[in-house]
Amino acid sequence: MSNLLLKLTDRIYYLPFSQETDRPNLAYIRGDRYSLMIDAGNSADHANLFLSQLKDLSLPYPDYVAITHWHWDHTFGIHAIAAKSIAGRLTNEQLKVVANWLWDEESMTHRLATGEDIEFCDTCIRKEYPDRKEIKVTTADIIFDHRLNLDLGGVTCEFLHIGGPHSDDSVAIYVPEEQILFLGDSACGDHYHNQGRYDMDKLLHFIDFIKATDFHTCVEGHDTAISKEQLLQYMEEELSNLKENLT
Repeated sequence: MSNLLLKLTDRIYYLPFSQETDRPNLAYIRGDRYSLMIDAGNSADHANLFLSQLKDLSLPYPDYVAITHWHWDHTFGIHAIAAKSIAGRLTNEQLKVVANWLWDEESMTHRLATGEDIEFCDTCIRKEYPDRKEIKVTTADIIFDHRLNLDLGGVTCEFLHIGGPHSDDSVAIYVPEEQILFLGDSACGDHYHNQGRYDMDKLLHFIDFIKATDFHTCVEGHDTAISKEQLLQYMEEELSNLKENLT
């Protein structure tokens, strides 16, 4: 079987998302001294698939894994990766909460009733985990508040807590030397608190961030890599639709 990783630059690769169980893109940045994985996947199986793809290309095992936000599909693979994990403080605080969740029928049904979890995630978790006893949620090793710079050797990663429409803890990872921006799901609406819709203020703040950041390609959580122009066009359309619905 051919390797599944897509190459963006000589230093950057990513494993494409899969809709079946809501597996997001997992990315890799190779520095001269260290390497970084972006997002940990939705399970040990997902993380191990990514790691096996790196091995097939003789790419070094990641020294670090960075988390873009707390949602299960980006974090449940942390425990399976033998690397230092990095997360924003808000993300880590929510991971502490989720680490105490129980995965029996009664507990999952209760979380749906209270809105602590949502039906789409519940459905995908059941598909990804035939045996939910295998779910293991862990917190991060390295925590930051607003910004963290990581020099991998020849390439720098800037971790930026941007919040945004999707989740208040969202972190973007910017690689200035490559002019590539990793956004996780921060360009999406809020499925936990706003039924997938956008909040006007958060959307405007996010668009301002995108305009002010010097990149040519962005990688979102569940889409193919696109240009800055394509992203801005999409976000401006969402803003226009939101304004129309408010009138």
